[in-house]
Amino acid sequence: MFSGFFDYQYYQDDTRITKKELKNLMETNQKALTHWNRSKTFSTLTLVALASEIGFFVWEVSDNKPFENESNNTITTIGVTGSFAAVLAFNFLSNLQKKKSILKYNQGLEKKTTFEIQPAKNGFGMAIVF
Repeated sequence: MFSGFFDYQYYQDDTRITKKELKNLMETNQKALTHWNRSKTFSTLTLVALASEIGFFVWEVSDNKPFENESNNTITTIGVTGSFAAVLAFNFLSNLQKKKSILKYNQGLEKKTTFEIQPAKNGFGMAIVF
C-alpha cells in the first residue's frame, strides 16, 4: 500500500493491482475482510463529515455581515471546527483499518510450522507430530 495522488496504490509482489482485485484477495481471509469493510465504513463517514464541513463553511461565509456587529458566528464556527475534527478522525481510522486488513491478510499467507510431542502409539517413547 503506497500513497498515490488521490488514493492509495496497491501491489501484490511487484505488480500493481486494483481495489477490486484487492477486495477479492481480502475475501479469502475473514479477519482481513472485516477490517477492510470497517475501512470502507470510515471512508464513507469521512465523506459525510467533509460534506458537512463544506456546508458549514459556506454558511459561515454567506452569513458574514462585515458592517454589522449583529452577526453571531458561534454555531458555524463550532460546526466547521467539529466537522473538520470528524474528517481528520474518520480518515485516520479508515487508513488504520486498511493497514490492519493488509497486515492480517499477509499474516494469513505465512506458513506456520507447528509440532507437538505425543506419546507413541506403537511401542514406548515419544513421537513428534507435524
